[in-house]
Amino acid sequence: LLLPRDLMDAKDDDEAAPNGIQVYLRIRPSSSSLKYYERDDIDPNILSFNLPKESDTDIINNSKSRFSFQFNGILDEKANQRDVFRAVGIPAIKNVLAGYNSTIFAYGQTGSGKTFTITGGSERYDDRGITPRVISQLFKTISKSSNGMEYSCFASYLEIYNQSGYDLLMEHDASFEEVPKVTMLEDEYGRHHFKNLSMHLVKSEEEALNLLFLGDTNRAIAATEMNQNSTRSHCIFTLILEGRKAGADTVTRSKLNIVE
Repeated sequence: LLLPRDLMDAKDDDEAAPNGIQVYLRIRPSSSSLKYYERDDIDPNILSFNLPKESDTDIINNSKSRFSFQFNGILDEKANQRDVFRAVGIPAIKNVLAGYNSTIFAYGQTGSGKTFTITGGSERYDDRGITPRVISQLFKTISKSSNGMEYSCFASYLEIYNQSGYDLLMEHDASFEEVPKVTMLEDEYGRHHFKNLSMHLVKSEEEALNLLFLGDTNRAIAATEMNQNSTRSHCIFTLILEGRKAGADTVTRSKLNIVE
């Protein structure tokens, strides 16, 4: 889980999370009792891997078998979805509300639990992933805001598969192979824009969750129509927050990307 922060200077900003890229490791529970890793006794955010060497009596194996990595935080097998959200989701929400862009990026091999971490499971309410929890917490915070800010929130949902982009929130009757693909364009100022990617105004948690559900449904339909492997596609759910103080002309615009 990567938590980058897009900002120039946040010296007097007590609300925002620490700047820079934060890297968290989530360990998926395993039914196997074999463990090739151990946490450091002094720094619990250091994980060391002891890889077994090939047992060949005819060849001397002097290759390195111990590797150590340091993270900003480690979420072990006992960590639940709420723990992950507190470690990764809350700082991202604080950044967005403070006016800074943030990205939550889930990276891992097939079967490591990226979809469960980002989207969540369907059997229990407590298994909600980062995305629905971020939506819920963001709108709760906005509704309770007492800083005189008026907020507008917009959402988009982009799928990237086989170097092609698809708008998961576009309502259409045609198959996904027939709809216009999302393309990225660059303007004269070096800013990038997405053509054919819809942006939806969301006024409540329910509306945002409905769009998330629509996007996940369209992703499943697209996977069936194009016979694609879901593990080979990547999705970016984006929330854009615009804040304006009553009577002011200045608008603060920040963006939160959740990438799987």
